[in-house]
Amino acid sequence: MKNSTSFLIFASGIIFSFFACSCSPGEGSVKSVHVPGYYTNGPAGDWDTVDWSRFHKQAAEESLQPIRPGEPGKSPFWNGYARRFIYVPSFNFNNVDNSAKYRYTVTSDVNCQNYTFEAENPWSLLTPLWKEVPVGIAHLKVEGLDKDNNVTGLAGERMFYKAAPFNGPYNLPVTDYPSSVIRNMQSLLNQDHYRRWKTDTIPSEEYMLYCYPAKIVGSIIQAMTIYASLSEEESDAAINMAHNAARYLLSISLPPGSVIEFFPPTYLDRTNSTSVAKRKPDQLMMFYPAIVGSAYLDLYDATGNNEYLEASIKIAETYAKTQLTAGSWPLMVWIESGDAVEDNLCVPTDIINFLDRLVMNYGKTQFRENSDKAFNWIMENPMKTFHWEGQFEDMGYSKHYSNMERGKPLAFAVLLLAHSEEVPGYIEMAEELIRFAEDQFIVWEQPLPRELFRTSWRPIPRRAYYTSKWFTPCALEQYDFYTPIDASAASAILAYKKAYEITGKELYLAKAISLADNQTVAQDLAGGIYPTYTMNLAGRKKLSDSTASNEPNEVWTGWLNCATMTSNALLELNELVSLTDIQSKNIYNHE
Repeated sequence: MKNSTSFLIFASGIIFSFFACSCSPGEGSVKSVHVPGYYTNGPAGDWDTVDWSRFHKQAAEESLQPIRPGEPGKSPFWNGYARRFIYVPSFNFNNVDNSAKYRYTVTSDVNCQNYTFEAENPWSLLTPLWKEVPVGIAHLKVEGLDKDNNVTGLAGERMFYKAAPFNGPYNLPVTDYPSSVIRNMQSLLNQDHYRRWKTDTIPSEEYMLYCYPAKIVGSIIQAMTIYASLSEEESDAAINMAHNAARYLLSISLPPGSVIEFFPPTYLDRTNSTSVAKRKPDQLMMFYPAIVGSAYLDLYDATGNNEYLEASIKIAETYAKTQLTAGSWPLMVWIESGDAVEDNLCVPTDIINFLDRLVMNYGKTQFRENSDKAFNWIMENPMKTFHWEGQFEDMGYSKHYSNMERGKPLAFAVLLLAHSEEVPGYIEMAEELIRFAEDQFIVWEQPLPRELFRTSWRPIPRRAYYTSKWFTPCALEQYDFYTPIDASAASAILAYKKAYEITGKELYLAKAISLADNQTVAQDLAGGIYPTYTMNLAGRKKLSDSTASNEPNEVWTGWLNCATMTSNALLELNELVSLTDIQSKNIYNHE
């Protein structure tokens, strides 16, 4: 163990001491050199090692910015179930009787050293020692002290993982983003069940996840309209597949006159369905129809077929009729009655985006009030409570911060940034949401150990928690499935891109590029598709890829909608980093 010298500093009513010698975060960059990538014409084209060093220094300094710190009676503590932190935290510990101050002690598992400071209350930020604590497992203990420095009692203690801040560049991109997207689309088409949409208007029984029709079949409409814009040779066939997928969703949507008329179902009890879908065919998760409505608009934009615009409007009208007075919707309803299954409400970012698109792009101003009410509901609820509940059709309900996710706060950050010129303070709110998502869900390097996923009922963590197999940088999905998912990275890429465009801060762009580049690396491992799990882990199915020179590794590719979300994110980022509007030029034709 290294010898350490401790010393005291008195500032702002806080007394703290720390050890002069400590471990710094491990080097996570694979390439600490100039990274030309495939974006030399854009704003990142002239970055070199000096720029990347600057980004790392900036990220380390920003890790001292707290994220919505709690204070008893004033601001809720949102991090009671959090396992890791990049940004300096504080915790909801109790006052101890007869205490004049509190001693904070963080013990690092990395070097077995203690880092201490003293403060006036037991819920102070760990700022005085945060930069000194090395990346790794840490144990915090807060004790009350009387005026003579005698211990009066334990205020609280907990273990957490000190996570690494951004330290790019990481993995070099395998190819440019449009070529990567085309390769993904062709890999999707190599799957028999996917290719069958060229001729069929009903899904194959081969692929289990068609039991989530709104989510999965809706993603086929979006994917094929994207592919049609990229490949002149395959454009007609792709649009026909999107037509067939849309016709299927229209045919199974709830009939006119029903309470939630025109909404496509969330679940189907098919021969080859998940256990969740088999249990819930009579229930509907309320934000998925908005995703389908947006897919219909994509197809309308590509074809001019009014049937799809009209279908979108009908979905929006049902949203207008079913919106609660407070401004949101029940998260899950019974299809027959429209009544809420549980008390949980939607965090309606997808619905807002859908309604806003109808208002702004198609002149359907009758939905502006519904969108505004939904926006205000978010401002009055999760923006105040900071409870960003994980909401997925294959997961249960949660309360009290027990299962948080990254998608909704990142999506709302983009909405805030889009309106930031109109309302002062929106930029700061959005940046806090982006920091929260990074803090809890983005792994730049050195993932938390697999041992942290052991519980009394799960002594052997599931395969998804083989953290040594994770491809970093990556993004995790939700507390209840704390696993790197490509769609999670996609949502972060879009938020970082928007934050860069609005603020001009290059660190945001560096983070977006780092996540996007790694998706091309994971794709190469999977043999062409964006794998759902961003990890080098043998999976359930091997997919061939006609563009791959080597036999692909076995990787479970899983969810079609995730691969489509990644495609969309990389194309949007490409327009910025290459200064090229790919989808409007239709110049990338694959031979």
